[in-house]
Amino acid sequence: MRRLPIIIMLAALLSACSGRGATAPVPRPVAYPRITDPGSVYAALDSLPVHIEVNAAALVTRPRPGWVNIVYPALHATVHLTVTPVTDADRDLVVANRTERMALNIADGAPARRSEISSADFRSLMVASPESRTTPLQFVADDGRAWVVSGTVFFSDAAPDSPIDSLAPAVGYVERDLIHTLTTLSRR
Repeated sequence: MRRLPIIIMLAALLSACSGRGATAPVPRPVAYPRITDPGSVYAALDSLPVHIEVNAAALVTRPRPGWVNIVYPALHATVHLTVTPVTDADRDLVVANRTERMALNIADGAPARRSEISSADFRSLMVASPESRTTPLQFVADDGRAWVVSGTVFFSDAAPDSPIDSLAPAVGYVERDLIHTLTTLSRR
């Protein structure tokens, strides 16, 4: 009989210490989006003067001759690609202009990784700058004869204060596709 009040007091003490009756756990107020891999199936674009392969899951639009937009709706990303005809006299000027524009798109003081990529006909330079949230990937390719292919990746939902690591998976997927595109780039 004497044990009963002690047991009741211990049960009440344990119940009070267990946290029941306190605030219930709630989900995190900020959720991070799950980004899915769009896949690695590639298809050639027709009606361009050069052979270009892009991800088959992307939507392709042609706003004007020589321009191609490769849209990844799930990633909120667009690759703005331009095919420019050049002559021996203006090739270096066009490549220098594209390279200067790439440098201007990189955030001030942001680190940039440069990759030289070659295909059978083209030499390419791809610049990756993850701290440039809206344009983290840019490239220029030159066949040494008649064509310069250049472009940039634009993320439409990237806010200036968005965490860089939240865009990293999407940037990685598009970078993988750009590497494939640049390594298979060829003259027709």
